[in-house]
Amino acid sequence: AEEGECVRKKSFVVLLAACILLLAACAGLAASASMPEADEVYEEPVYVFEQTRAQEEYPAGGGTVGARYSCQLLMLTVSNQDRLSPEDGTAAAQAAENFNSKMHSLMIDAVGAGKTMSELAEEVESAAGAYYDETEAGYVQNGQIVSVRVDNISYTGGAHPNRYVVSYLFDLEAGQFIDPLQLADDPETLRTGAAARLLEKAEEHPAFDSFWQDYPDLIARWNEGSVLFDGAGMKVIYSPYEIAPYGMGEVELSLDWEELEPLLGPEGMERLGQAEAK
Repeated sequence: AEEGECVRKKSFVVLLAACILLLAACAGLAASASMPEADEVYEEPVYVFEQTRAQEEYPAGGGTVGARYSCQLLMLTVSNQDRLSPEDGTAAAQAAENFNSKMHSLMIDAVGAGKTMSELAEEVESAAGAYYDETEAGYVQNGQIVSVRVDNISYTGGAHPNRYVVSYLFDLEAGQFIDPLQLADDPETLRTGAAARLLEKAEEHPAFDSFWQDYPDLIARWNEGSVLFDGAGMKVIYSPYEIAPYGMGEVELSLDWEELEPLLGPEGMERLGQAEAK
């Protein structure tokens, strides 16, 4: 009897030990399922710019088109949002929201201009042609900086249509739109240095004799206008009537990377993807 009791006690101990091991294993599996792998590798954000468009036509008398508008802008998305670290994911989502908010605002303005034209459509005479408002955006990315150029042309009667260019610089790292001076290691060095070089370029421009008398003041405030960066360097664009008569068209003044390097500084050049530029 005592021998049988001993066997039963040993069996119980073995069974108890097996249960403890099984519970420990299950707990380990649950923990590993809920915790990320220690060697998990996150990706860097991949930003994608896509076109978005709105357009409409408004009829005039006689079945003709009295007015029309079209607006093509950009929307920013993050193609690998689900493969970013929590911190990067939050920052990338905020960057996209900031960019798209500006584009949405521009779209609302364009649609509003189109609706205003629709109210005039009945007054348009066939000989004058339809009123129209066209907006189109494009972009160039240099390093972490995206240069967005928005061109607008509109006609609401008169001898010719009106046209203008506006620009926006978006810093993908900061997740916001910036002033050109924010790119430089020393903003004042960029402001004054670029103004001096652009003034020289203005006086060499083929249309210089037609420039308004206050052109030096306009160039001194170059960073408040349309400023873009492309593969060649920085471009400042003056729309018709800004610095010269309409007939002169757009006036572009440019500085190449070699001229910009001492004005931007090493970190500024790096922000624009030109760390190796000489």
